[in-house]
Amino acid sequence: MRVLTASLTSPRARRWMAAALLTCVSGLSLAQTQTPPDDGNTAGDPPARIARLSYREGDVSLLPSGEQNWGDASLNRPLTTGDRLASGDNGRAELQLDSGTLRIADDSNVGFLTLNDQLTQLELTQGTANLTVNNLGDGQGYEIDTPTVALVINQPGTYRVDISEDGKSTRVTDFDGRATVYGEGGAQRMVAAGRSYEFADSSLNEVSINDIQGGDDFDAWCNSRNQRYAAAPSDQQYVSPDVVGAQDLDQYGNWQSDPDYGQVWYPTNVAADWSPYSDGYWSYVGPWGWTWVDAAPWGFAPYHYGRWAHVRERWCWVPGPIGVRPVYAPALVAFVGGAGFSVSVSAGRPVGWFPLGPGEVYNPWYRVSRGYYTNVNVTNIYVRNNRTVVINNINNNYNYFRGGHDMPNERYMNRDVPHAFRAMSAQDFVAARNARQHMAPVDPRQFANAPVMSRGVSGIAPVHTSFAPPRPATARQLPVGGFQREVVARTPPAANFGGRPANVAGAPRMAAAAPSNVRLLNNSPGPGMRTGVPDRQQPLPAQQNGPVRGNQPAQAQAPVNRPAQRVDNATAAPRPGELPSARFVHPNSEQPQVQRNDNAQPRPGVSFIPNAAEDRQRAQQAQGTLPNVQRIEQQAPRQPVNQDNAIQRQEMQQRQAQQQQEMQQRQAAQQQEMQQRQAAQQQQEAQQRQASQQRQAAQQQEMQQRQAMQQQEMQQRQAMQREEPQQRGYEPPRGNYQPPQQQPQQQRQPQPSHEEHRAPPPPHKDDQHN
Repeated sequence: MRVLTASLTSPRARRWMAAALLTCVSGLSLAQTQTPPDDGNTAGDPPARIARLSYREGDVSLLPSGEQNWGDASLNRPLTTGDRLASGDNGRAELQLDSGTLRIADDSNVGFLTLNDQLTQLELTQGTANLTVNNLGDGQGYEIDTPTVALVINQPGTYRVDISEDGKSTRVTDFDGRATVYGEGGAQRMVAAGRSYEFADSSLNEVSINDIQGGDDFDAWCNSRNQRYAAAPSDQQYVSPDVVGAQDLDQYGNWQSDPDYGQVWYPTNVAADWSPYSDGYWSYVGPWGWTWVDAAPWGFAPYHYGRWAHVRERWCWVPGPIGVRPVYAPALVAFVGGAGFSVSVSAGRPVGWFPLGPGEVYNPWYRVSRGYYTNVNVTNIYVRNNRTVVINNINNNYNYFRGGHDMPNERYMNRDVPHAFRAMSAQDFVAARNARQHMAPVDPRQFANAPVMSRGVSGIAPVHTSFAPPRPATARQLPVGGFQREVVARTPPAANFGGRPANVAGAPRMAAAAPSNVRLLNNSPGPGMRTGVPDRQQPLPAQQNGPVRGNQPAQAQAPVNRPAQRVDNATAAPRPGELPSARFVHPNSEQPQVQRNDNAQPRPGVSFIPNAAEDRQRAQQAQGTLPNVQRIEQQAPRQPVNQDNAIQRQEMQQRQAQQQQEMQQRQAAQQQEMQQRQAAQQQQEAQQRQASQQRQAAQQQEMQQRQAMQQQEMQQRQAMQREEPQQRGYEPPRGNYQPPQQQPQQQRQPQPSHEEHRAPPPPHKDDQHN
């Protein structure tokens, strides 16, 4: 078997490496002692969706789930539940999901409270975030939780959220689409396209609504990124739209048709000895474990979906079927080792791998169910002819995988391809060092008979740098353990994947924990949630609310002088040539300024935002009531804690009944609309038939008139021909003929009118002589 081209420089090095290769299972064989997967229990399966860090600029830091210390955020690093990002003064970041794109501005903190197949729940504790939702499947949604309100998005569109510097107000800008803002006590409000809403408290008592006017550099950057992705749609013809990172393939490669694998993608500008899974590092990302992070700007989709093939001396990526939703995988490779190598060496054992080829079954190195095992393979394998062969192959492999055994006599098409096999020491492997820069000088013959491990390298425990590379020494200080500012949420967050890996042999399973800085709006504690509500009635000194980032100065206005708000459902179009923004919003009309007695400066760009003293005064004047504001409901009384589960079930039943009623109404409306369209179509057809009949009758009448006119003209011509001889005068004969003397009229014989008058013959010469 041919693998790496690096050669051994000395006999001593050869002996050392041979010993290392012969002992590589001292820790790898521990993977065989794992508990077999549960065929029917899918609760422990990892999610099929993931977020990708597709762009970063400046200072961007990553706090992996369960970690206390921040690391550096790497391009193409997958993010999931519990992961957090923080950008510095000059930092920006972009995260790609299967159905949308999240972008954060400078000096912003954002994290994933939940990222599964149905919900993408984010926490934004500081700064600005822009979310573009392209499409949503059945039951999918987005939620952005802030210190003041929770924004729930169930329709495609573009939305921006800004947090004030002091965290006391939240601005929601709806560029296009429709979403709902939720507050305390069941309060909620719809937001409409073209409007900016600023909420000063969680009860939604005070809200300022303005039309979007103008834009800033962050909006311009978000728009340019969206236009860049929209300008390269050709990959959607060959790749499922749910493949994360497929937007970058057109820029860094080209598609070609292959008779065996259909449409395949060839990367450009790669080295002659390049192969997949060679330029990057291995990171530990829960709950999958060891995950490949590639260094190429396009290096996400081809390493977590589909398969690689070596065709005509070139590597090409073979995507899975287009019509199905793919399942994300940490790395589609086969690790090499086995029970025959069991002696350890002090220098550390090597770790080797090679990419899987088309049709070859991927064995996860983490706990999965039978359904997940099938889905992660069938959704990433191209089927040319017979799908049954692929399913049977997956089932046969699963039987061995479930028992913790290797598939006997398994042949891999990429194992003997030049440069396909890569290896590095376990020390460099767990330290997340670049594989191309730390390749082990391996003799291919040493691994010729090494089996492929069905459970990967799960026996190697990660270290601190396995989760995220270290930050630069000059980087700014960040809080240990994550964000300190509290956010409110409508949906209980999912338990993160913190703690040391449970799939390391001998390591106890760590109890998953939910974030401690999240408070549910309905005061119903979820798993791992705090039940205490902060005491908001403590006497605090009046202080000015911090401005929302990027707002332009404006005069503060009292709510009593504010004109009637426009209907939320109406859409206000931006001015020509302007970009939508939440940072540049102005009141719709000039308002008289009202003096306030708290010495607080006017809040920029808003109509009215109260301070803490006014909140307390309003609460004392009318406790338990809410003002008459659209879409705000009366706060429900606090229920005992032991009734929370029953209340939740009742609310769920009500929501289900409401959803069913809405579905029935939509179906009835669709049926009525269809009937109306059919009736209109039938009426139109009847009108067309009537018009056609009228045209035919008119044509027939016109033809009859023409025939009558022609017949009349013919009769007139015949009559004229008969009358013409009578009207024509007498013509004398030619020559010397002298007409005879006219006889008396009484002696003339009448001639028939129908006979022709004939002239008498001329006289003969003899007659003249006589």
